[in-house]
Amino acid sequence: MEAARLRTATETEHRTLEAELDLLSPSLTRQDYAELLASFYVLYSSWEKEAERLIEAAVPGLFGPRRKAIWLEADLAALNYPLEDLSRRAQGMSLPALNNTARAFGSMYVIEGSTLGGQILSRHFRKQFGLEPGSGGTFFSGYGPRTSEMWREFREVLARRPASEDEDMVDSALMTFKAFRRLTGRRSCR
Repeated sequence: MEAARLRTATETEHRTLEAELDLLSPSLTRQDYAELLASFYVLYSSWEKEAERLIEAAVPGLFGPRRKAIWLEADLAALNYPLEDLSRRAQGMSLPALNNTARAFGSMYVIEGSTLGGQILSRHFRKQFGLEPGSGGTFFSGYGPRTSEMWREFREVLARRPASEDEDMVDSALMTFKAFRRLTGRRSCR
């Protein structure tokens, strides 16, 4: 499936999530930022456990370099956020059903695509809070100078998936955006 088709199919959910989070708001506090990372950590750490098996079976070596929960954990530690509190949050979390490879790739489209927008957010958080990779700003910096290359590689993998997977991929991508909205409490950070 072409990434452009997935982008079109998920555009409304994507824009809704961006508007609700409003991460470029000047009123976003450092504590808001830490809470957001904590919510993301809960989702990413659970999601990675579910998705890795399916993705690695389909395309060995693709998933490993794309793990992001470790970046979130490092950022939270740099921000002195208590990680032990996060295990309770993860217990009741509802992830999209990743019961086949197509659904795993559809969900991964959302996760990987977020690294592109993260580049803009990384610059914003650097300016607003002085956060750099290694000191609370690792997650949003994504793959750094390799972000475009990693996205291009992932798009090529998606394009090779059979058309019979398209419906599951779109559904899973939509459900992933909705999981982010549920997890972040549908609250604006204003």
